[in-house]
Amino acid sequence: MKAAVFYGPRDLRLEERDVPQVKDGEIVIKVDTSGLCPTDVKIYKSGSDSVKPPVVLGHEFAGTVHAIGSGVKGLKEGDRVNIPADAYCGSCLMCRSGKENLCTDPLSFGYQVDGAHADYVLIPKRFVDNGGVYKVPKNVSLEVISMAEPVACTYHDIIRLKVGPGKKLLVVGDGPMGLLHVLVAKAMGCDDITLAGLIDWKLKLGEEIGAKNVILSGSETKLQDEVKRVTPNGVDATALTVVTGELVPQALKATAKGGWVSIFAGVPKGDVMTTFEPNLIHYNEVSLIGSSGYTYPEYRKAFKIVLAHEPILARLVSHRFTLDKIIDAISIWGDKEKSLKIMIKR
Repeated sequence: MKAAVFYGPRDLRLEERDVPQVKDGEIVIKVDTSGLCPTDVKIYKSGSDSVKPPVVLGHEFAGTVHAIGSGVKGLKEGDRVNIPADAYCGSCLMCRSGKENLCTDPLSFGYQVDGAHADYVLIPKRFVDNGGVYKVPKNVSLEVISMAEPVACTYHDIIRLKVGPGKKLLVVGDGPMGLLHVLVAKAMGCDDITLAGLIDWKLKLGEEIGAKNVILSGSETKLQDEVKRVTPNGVDATALTVVTGELVPQALKATAKGGWVSIFAGVPKGDVMTTFEPNLIHYNEVSLIGSSGYTYPEYRKAFKIVLAHEPILARLVSHRFTLDKIIDAISIWGDKEKSLKIMIKR
């Protein structure tokens, strides 16, 4: 089988490997689609302290069951499935306190174990034991269901921001994660969504998905001024799906008293630094928070959101590449004028 193996920054090799063999409690999936996540691109370009090379990248995927180890119940060969990116340990302090997304001993595809930018992927026993195998209805596209993982990350952020009916949300960034924020917030009853971005056609798609207002925010645009123009009293919550040193203080100024600002997007270590006036937080009681991953209950809810919004999610796919063209996929990812969600097909 072919596999995209990460050895270090700018060193991603397409290799021929044997199809993984199952042991007790494991399964092997024949991959149909794996999504190219921004995290994959960041790892490729800069590496990560959490990644243990050599390792196959890829953690957003769906496919069919190829082989089943002894002791696995409720599955058969040929079943169409989707798997979360992470299997939590269940015993660390974070897991025991209900914050399993912050597990201190996770197994994550493309990090500690081989991921899904390959023809086949081994699903370790911990994933199976934790209920991390989701059967996909026959009428649902495996390509679309591979987006369940980023939808789950988005759902977690929306929950963190306390977004729902009657709230005003600002989403900064018109890439796939920004548009997923619009979709998920709309699905959760939020009707007052402002999307800020750089590309006209993406903003138009954001409107069609559910954004009430869109802001074309160029380098000369002060985000907080544009937000106050369309929402004079500010927004209740701001999701930063793009993070720069300038955007954090602008987001704090665009957010109303008592509101929330989340840093959703990760950046390469040390690449982005920011400063802001502490009084923005002190006097306005605006909460600046982080958002990372998802819990299993959140993943289950996100999976249902994907099932209910398949036609909209399909519109987010801008490019499809075969596995042997994964470097080309990474290159086109950098062309924000053209690219949105990029899929690696088998």
